[in-house]
Amino acid sequence: MALPDAAAPTGRIRIGGLNHVGLTVADLDRSIAFYTGIFDVTLEGPWDRTGPGVGKVTGYPGCSVRQAFLNFGRTDQLLELLEYTNAGVVVDPANGNAGAAHFAVVVDDVDGIYADLLARGYRFVSPPITTSPNPLFYGRVTYLIDPDGFRIELYQPLEA
Repeated sequence: MALPDAAAPTGRIRIGGLNHVGLTVADLDRSIAFYTGIFDVTLEGPWDRTGPGVGKVTGYPGCSVRQAFLNFGRTDQLLELLEYTNAGVVVDPANGNAGAAHFAVVVDDVDGIYADLLARGYRFVSPPITTSPNPLFYGRVTYLIDPDGFRIELYQPLEA
């Protein structure tokens, strides 16, 4: 895939697409089990990353990282899971906290998935609700909570 020119006429950076979202987790194996137990994904890894390059790019000199990618069927839609084995502190990833993040996945039957996962002991913020219609986002949604407290939005698009 060819990338666009480095800068648009406005001076803003043009991107070729969103490649992956990364989540720092406390226990990589636990997170892999969680995500592969729910989603139909291909696991790439895990790998151990060490050396000066890892410390340089992450800003944590001397750190080591365990890394895995979850492939949702397209190499440009990856979820990266990272476990820093000797750096960092636990933070509260609840959506209301500055610095928190969530990601959304499109599903066919949010109510059925919610009922199934709830019965299996998974945690949610709330039952599914219908959003207010708007041109970019309208549907039924709920937030699933992963083992580290990250919110995964399960989104079922609806016709406006």
